[in-house]
Amino acid sequence: MNTQNTLYIAEPIFSEKLQKFDSDTSFPPIKKIGITTGHPERRERELLGTISPVKVSIVRAWTEIDARKVESMLHTILDNIRLDGEYFWDGNETLVDAVTDFIQSYHPEAKEVVVTDDSDVVAATEAVQKKNSQRIYTEVVPKLESLSIQHNITKNGKGVRFRLGDYSLALSGKTGGRYTLTIWSKTKTTDQALADFPNSQELSANSTEDSNRRARIPMSELETIMRSITHYVENQSA
Repeated sequence: MNTQNTLYIAEPIFSEKLQKFDSDTSFPPIKKIGITTGHPERRERELLGTISPVKVSIVRAWTEIDARKVESMLHTILDNIRLDGEYFWDGNETLVDAVTDFIQSYHPEAKEVVVTDDSDVVAATEAVQKKNSQRIYTEVVPKLESLSIQHNITKNGKGVRFRLGDYSLALSGKTGGRYTLTIWSKTKTTDQALADFPNSQELSANSTEDSNRRARIPMSELETIMRSITHYVENQSA
């Protein structure tokens, strides 16, 4: 396989060693879009470093494309969510799917490279996922049930999805016990969503979100999000 000129998406996560200092710590939803002239697994080890407490996992990689040109295009398209350099904010964890769809649509010649994480990365990832899943079951589900809201827990255990009237909602666990609520609707406008769900914010017009996403309450305390949901439920029943 030709692994030269490879585009990759990497996800930084905290290691289990660092989590020992704060059991509620997890890494913010950030992705790195970069290129490497070697195999992605070697680049992952370079990003990981030998003494760094932060583990970096390459989640997707493609070769047999003009990776530098594609990287430049993606950086331009995603400039509104750029944090610094090659790092981008991925608040609702849609960036990997969006980039994958982009490459499949516009660069069908690309070949995906299988990346095998080292043992430390795997252990850290599993620890974070387990913690998020436990938090969803113990913190979120009881509050939704208290409002008689039917819900489905996502396959990865990181969040829940449910419907309220003309809205579809996704509530996902994030950094340090904070959560993000994303609001979709085919019939309601963004202004209506902002009015129906206090503390919600309008999405950027240039984001990677699809047209049905209307608003979001990003990186907030669960109580803030539940007050917003309760406000809508109570207004509908009044």
